Amino acid sequence: MVCREHYPTQGATLRGEKTIHDFGGKVVFVSGATSGIGWSVAKAFQANGARVVGTGRDQDRLAMLAQEIDLAFTMDVTDSQSVDIALSAAQDVVGPIDILVNNAGIGLFREWDSTDVSDVQRVMDVNMMGVVRLTKAVLPGMIARGHGTIVQVASVAARRGYPQHTAYCASKHALLGWSRALRKEVAPKGVGVTVVCPPAVDTPFFARAGAPESMIKPAAMISADRVASALMDAVTRNQRCRIVGRRARLLDRIDRFAPSAMDQLQRWKHR
Repeated sequence: MVCREHYPTQGATLRGEKTIHDFGGKVVFVSGATSGIGWSVAKAFQANGARVVGTGRDQDRLAMLAQEIDLAFTMDVTDSQSVDIALSAAQDVVGPIDILVNNAGIGLFREWDSTDVSDVQRVMDVNMMGVVRLTKAVLPGMIARGHGTIVQVASVAARRGYPQHTAYCASKHALLGWSRALRKEVAPKGVGVTVVCPPAVDTPFFARAGAPESMIKPAAMISADRVASALMDAVTRNQRCRIVGRRARLLDRIDRFAPSAMDQLQRWKHR
């Protein structure tokens, strides 16, 4: 069954995923903010009036980020103590978090025969358990205040499979399923959960994941700024799931209604 929230009505504010938002007075916490989508999301919220805290592990990039937003902290989502320290330090300065953007993530481009159990554990520890750690620490405050939004930056890989991406797809499928269940639990308590699923984005992600250069095609990718704009729009609309871009939404429909056709498309693309 296809849910309406996955396919927002096309209009002047949605075709380019661009609109004007006002997050004045909101405190936004973004993990994995030192590059790519996280960097664009942090700057976009800042430009739209929010007080923004960004985190990451790259010290040079954190220093640059600190010039663009309110606060930048070192944080490792695989370490619960690191998460608690960063959250405590941030909230001491800017106050309680209104919007949590779980963006930190890693990829792994590798044939399954060459993928070790430890590889899967590493990807899951960042992409799934990292979100769990951060959400577990932030959510009680949101529930106590009766409002808040948790945003999961997932991927179209949360909704269908891709060859050589077994560990990554597993982590994003888990994230989507967990988020759907969590939304049902916390919605009556005033807290929203939104999952954003972009297609390939022009960031260093694929190179870091080990994808061959022949498969990295920036011309076929969307920009991180476009994802940031769509994410803010999804937060404003309290959407369950936002697939970014008309082409990605079309392919999602094909995969749901004609999965064999999608399989053929993928085989043709990867041959």
